[in-house]
Amino acid sequence: MKFILPALIAATLANTPAYAVETAVSIPVGALKAAPVVDGIADDWKDINGVEIPLTYLGKPELTKTVTLKAGVFGNEVFFYSTWEDSTEDTLHKPHIWDETKQKYVEGSQREDRFAIEFAMEGDYDANWLSGKEFKADMWNWKAGRTNPIGIAHDKMTIISQQAMQESYKASLPDGSALYIQRPTDAGDEPYETKRYFKKQQDLMPKYLPKTELLPSMADVKAKGVWKNGYWHLEQSRKLNTEQPDDVHFKRDTLVKGGIAVFDHDDNERHYTSSTLTFKF
Repeated sequence: MKFILPALIAATLANTPAYAVETAVSIPVGALKAAPVVDGIADDWKDINGVEIPLTYLGKPELTKTVTLKAGVFGNEVFFYSTWEDSTEDTLHKPHIWDETKQKYVEGSQREDRFAIEFAMEGDYDANWLSGKEFKADMWNWKAGRTNPIGIAHDKMTIISQQAMQESYKASLPDGSALYIQRPTDAGDEPYETKRYFKKQQDLMPKYLPKTELLPSMADVKAKGVWKNGYWHLEQSRKLNTEQPDDVHFKRDTLVKGGIAVFDHDDNERHYTSSTLTFKF
């Protein structure tokens, strides 16, 4: 899953051959004996086998990371447990840092850790957004600073089209064709708000404040991450069918394509990404 900005599209395309040969990874999503508690603790998953998913760093395929993923269904809900190595716990994202010389706040260099998982909804899904394929996907974007405190993942969509769309990124492919990438938030509203400060309060002030009241579609994906001993441990859950048009509808005995991306205190244009995965419900 390549989260890219327009200025970096050319560089990304130059590295695309590194992803040309991929090994398909399948994740079984079987029946669970009980519903796990979504608390970021692995105790509920001891009897479930995990699948190791290799990821490579965008633009630097020699850098790799592995996510161990477990999944299952209980009742009308699906649950995921993911763990991956991360030497530092990063929960600050673009904080305001007081600059005494300028007598104002400037953007700090800190970036939060993130984990994104997406599931195909329509079209010919590919975890490589610049494959030239058109599709729609449901994306759950967990953010260590902006969503973890309120126990959710940022519920969004990924829409890739050859037709121009409002508020989309334009990508020019090697054959001269164009793709447009749109990433709308469910319910049209983000689960956090941006805060500005015009007078000094403390040397460091948060830029993003999680919202305490969320529309139902914004809080579909429950999520809790815990960092311990150099690893993130993340649990997520959601109803199989939310009956929302911007969410994937999971059904038993079906296959769903998807992808994973990990951000280790990185900006959007630099992160680890998987090849296309298959979730076996």
